[in-house]
This record gives sequence, structure tokens and C-alpha cells, in this order.
Amino acid sequence: MTSRLLVPSVVIISATLLLLLQQPNGADSAKILCLFPTASKSHVLGTQALLKNLAQRGHEVTMVSAFPLSKPVKNYRDVYVPIEDAFGPVMAGFMQGGSRNMFKMMPIVMKASLDNSNYTINSPQFQKLVKEEQFDVAILGFFMNDFITGVRSWLNCPTIMYFSAGFNSLANLVGNPTEISAAPHLLLGNKNPMSFFDRVKNTLVYMVDFVVAKALAYATKPYYESNFPAEKGYPSYEQAKLDVSLVMLNSYFTQTVPRPYLPNIVEVGGLQIKAKPDPLPEDIQAWLDGAKDGAIFLSFGSNLKSSNLRQDKFDAIIKSISKLKQRIIWKWDTDVMPGKPDNVMIGKWLPQDDILAHKNLKLFVTHGGLGSITESMYHGVPIVGIPMFGDQETNVAQVIKDGWGAPVSFDDLTEEKLTAAIKEVLGEPKYAEKIRSMTDLYKDRPQSGMDLATFWVEYVIRHKGAPHLHYQGADLNVLQRYLVDVFAFLGAVLYIAKKLVCFALCRVKRMVCGSNQKTKKQKKQ
Repeated sequence: MTSRLLVPSVVIISATLLLLLQQPNGADSAKILCLFPTASKSHVLGTQALLKNLAQRGHEVTMVSAFPLSKPVKNYRDVYVPIEDAFGPVMAGFMQGGSRNMFKMMPIVMKASLDNSNYTINSPQFQKLVKEEQFDVAILGFFMNDFITGVRSWLNCPTIMYFSAGFNSLANLVGNPTEISAAPHLLLGNKNPMSFFDRVKNTLVYMVDFVVAKALAYATKPYYESNFPAEKGYPSYEQAKLDVSLVMLNSYFTQTVPRPYLPNIVEVGGLQIKAKPDPLPEDIQAWLDGAKDGAIFLSFGSNLKSSNLRQDKFDAIIKSISKLKQRIIWKWDTDVMPGKPDNVMIGKWLPQDDILAHKNLKLFVTHGGLGSITESMYHGVPIVGIPMFGDQETNVAQVIKDGWGAPVSFDDLTEEKLTAAIKEVLGEPKYAEKIRSMTDLYKDRPQSGMDLATFWVEYVIRHKGAPHLHYQGADLNVLQRYLVDVFAFLGAVLYIAKKLVCFALCRVKRMVCGSNQKTKKQKKQ
């Protein structure tokens, strides 16, 4: 009789323990909102992966974006706001060979980003969440839209900023030291160490960056004030940015250079990379399994559509890859590719991370987006980089410097140059050897980017925004931060002290000289 009762009891206890183990470590199930008002699907992938992991741990997550999941996930709710086509004309221009000068393009891209973010936070879908629900933390996707930090006042919960690229001025949001003397600006690439003239250039670039940041803030501030006016009791634009609890950067130091970070800035690079790849669709699996000479993945990312390629560039790529013995899988955004070679397979949205994990994948021809570079590094696949805009130029330049890829300029792209680059990387063992060492460095961490991000999100929840992480330096203005006021005070003190000493010496001199003169007169008499 006792043994019969014991068995169900053991089962119940085991099930209870299993449920407890599945609960978030040290934090009750929380309601988490992610607001990511971007028209770039690749920017959203990292937070989608993080939210799915948080949902699996028992939290209730809500994602506000233009890119709902293709398959529903338990505890995960999508709130769709249609802004996904906002950058279409700009990206089509790049593929046609239009100007890729970011100083010219930045105002256009920035305005689109600000308008999309403004549209999203004022959409009925988002406003319904604001009015009807309460959240424990909000994760905000950053892309030239830091005015959305004001939603903290609407939601009445702590905020976390996530940037899908690496280190940039977002780190200054919480007062992170810039270290101009040692840490190169993003536009200079990852120079380590820097020569004297590199430091001169770095100083000048940071000076320009400072001016540009002020101009961006000037253009952004009206968006903040129109949504969060001071007369209604909202904090100032500057204060709203200071109230951010945590900043997560999609980077890892082995990809760049070591930089000093405050405790409330964490590098969580590679969130979108799965430790165990998902099974590939049957047709892709069969195509790659049958690639006895290896396979090449070709993609220009989520924003650039291959079908918009200028005809001569498209022809150059087709002629080059059609002569290769490897099988090609190309991210192509329409159902039909004109003149598609027999060794090419196309797909509108391909599981890039899972494809790069396939054992027969030998090369990645990519535009050089940070997500693509990271996944390629993680899976040990060398690249041929065709950078188009933004940080892609410096991303590919770093790969070349590290020795695991070759570049092809889009402007100079021809069949001959692309073929030469592909054969160089595939034919020279040094590229495969170098990427293996880079992969080992990237994977050698105390915990994965996913585990780190999950810990810090739950940490902010547990500690109600973790105000103890706030760095007092963030509250200082530029003059205070660089001790200009201190040195000015010390200079004034030294100047006054010098004047007092000089005055005292002059008085003493006069007294001594006067006394001597009086003595001399008395002797003459």
C-alpha cells in the first residue's frame, strides 16, 4: 500500500521540481514589452531570439514591430505595426549604384527612422498597450530614435536599450567613457594599437562626431517634446535618456577592440545564433547535402533586394557563379530569377544561421552586415565581402585585416574580380585556418550572449530598474566631465595665489627698500 502511494508522490514531486527549474532564476514571471520600430528585419532578429528565450523561461513577452514571427511561440505575443517598406527606395538606389555616401544619406535615413518610430508609438496598437496594460520592463530598439526613451513615462516601468550594431554614441547615453586616446571610432575601423597620426585622426573624427551628435539631438528633440511635453509633467529629453537602466550592444570584443564599459553596458553579440541549429527545410537540406564540391551562400541581407541589382552587376555575378563547381544558394526576393544557372537555388527568406552551420558550406558572399559577419565567424565560414553602405565597409575591412576573407568593391564588381576573390578564398588554406582560430576566440566565453542578456534583463526586473547601476558621470555636462571647471578653478586659485604672493613680496620689498633709504638718509645727516 505504501509503495503504491509512493510512486504517484515521486511523480508529483519530480514534476513540481521540473516546473520550478523552468521558472526564471530569482525572478517571478514578468511582463516584458519590446518596442522595436525599425524597417530593417535583420535589426530585429537578436531581440526576437532573446524574447523567445525569455518566453520559454516563463515570462510573458510582447513584441511591437513590423516583423511578426512566422510561427507562434508560447508566452510570446506579436503586435504588428506596418513600417517594413520605409527604407525600400533608399536601398533600391544602393543596388542601382546610387550614392552611398552616408553623410549625404544620413539625413534621409534619420528622418525615415524618426518618422517610423513616431508613427509606431502613436499607433492604435501601441497606444492600446499603454492604456490597458502594465509591464515590468520595456526593451527599446535603438536606431537614431532615442526620443522613444520617453515611453518610460507612459509605461511606468524601467527601460533597456538594445542596439543591433556594436559600440557607438549610444554608449554615451549612460555616460560611458569614450577614451579617444586608445579606442578607435567606428569610422576608423578597429585599429589596435593606434599610431600617433591614427590618434590625431581619431580625435578629429570624434570632434566631428560630437558636433553631428548635437545636430542629431537637435533634430530629434522636437519628436520627443511633441509626445512628452514638459507642461504635462514629463521629464526633459536629456533626463529621459539618463533614466535608461541598461544598454545592450550586439557586439563582442574579439570582433573589434577592447573598450572600457560601465557595468550597465553589456556586450551580447550573437543573440540570433542558435547553439544547436534548427533542422533545415527539406529542399535546402537536400540541396546542401548533395553539394559534393561544397556550397556557397550568397546574400545581401534583409534590406537590400537582389532583384534590384543593376543589370551589369547582376550579369557579372551570374556569369561568375555559373562557372563554379560548387552549389550556390542565393537569397532572392522574387519567385523567379532570370537566367538562373543550374547550380543555383533561390529563396525569399532563408534561415541564414542554420545554412551557415551546414558542414558543406564553404564560403559566404555577403554585403558585410554585422549580423552576417558574426554568424559567419561563429560557424567558421570565410567570406567574400561586397560592402554597400553604413558600417559594412568597416566590418569587411576588419575581416580582411584579420585574414579570413577577401573584398570586392560594388563599384568595381566584374565577373573577373568576383571569380578571382572566390577562388582566392576557397583555394588558399590560410583563410580556413584563420577563420577557425577566430571562431575559437568568439566562442570562448564564460557564458553565451543569450545567457548574459537574459541574466541582465531579469536583473533589471528583480531590482526595479537597478538604479544602483547608474553612473554619476552621466549627470555631468561636457565641461564637468573633462574637468574643465576643475582646472579653471585651480587655474584661478593659482592665479590669485600668485597675485597675492607678488603683492606681498612687493609690500615687503617696498618696506625693506623704504627702510634702507631712510637709514641711508639718516647716515648722510
